[in-house]
Amino acid sequence: MNDSYKYRVGWICWLIIFLIAGFTDNKSQQLNSGNHNVASQINSVEKKLDTLNKIEKDSLEKSDSLRSFDVYQFTNDTLVQEVYISYVGTKQIRFLIRIINKISAHNCEYAGFAIMTNGEGTAQGRDELNNDELYGVYEYFSKGHPFFTINVEFMRGKRMTVLTKDQNDLCAPDCPLTSQGTLRRSKLSNEVQQNPIW
Repeated sequence: MNDSYKYRVGWICWLIIFLIAGFTDNKSQQLNSGNHNVASQINSVEKKLDTLNKIEKDSLEKSDSLRSFDVYQFTNDTLVQEVYISYVGTKQIRFLIRIINKISAHNCEYAGFAIMTNGEGTAQGRDELNNDELYGVYEYFSKGHPFFTINVEFMRGKRMTVLTKDQNDLCAPDCPLTSQGTLRRSKLSNEVQQNPIW
């Protein structure tokens, strides 16, 4: 064999070895990259599961802590308004108001205590779903803000409303605290309530 032929064969062998080495290295990088992507996806799924578990746990804790409340709700195409009321004395309630704007996805919560100024029904509610039927209410005034009243139908009734003049200080304008309609009772508390002169 002449030297030229040996040189060409040697050069081809080196080229083949170089290509095989490059191909093997490329496959190794792809495997490592694939493993990294899989690990990243698993990590992402685990984080989402942790978040969902936390949301579910928080939701359960909130619902457990609200067992001592009567629940009232009003819903229309834009808003969900919920009011939670617990009677802590013959003339005092503890309340939580939640508003969700279904269009903007904004929400607001306002909580506090409210007191009845006397033991008799002091106002009348108006039920827009029953031809503006009037019904007697106990009127509770918020301790935190003036011009903020919660009006609950007598005897832990099935209807109630919230009225306030300074709601924009407490919630965004698209999440009004003032009732947009009559809130109807959806649940009585699981715990015995203090008697608000029933």
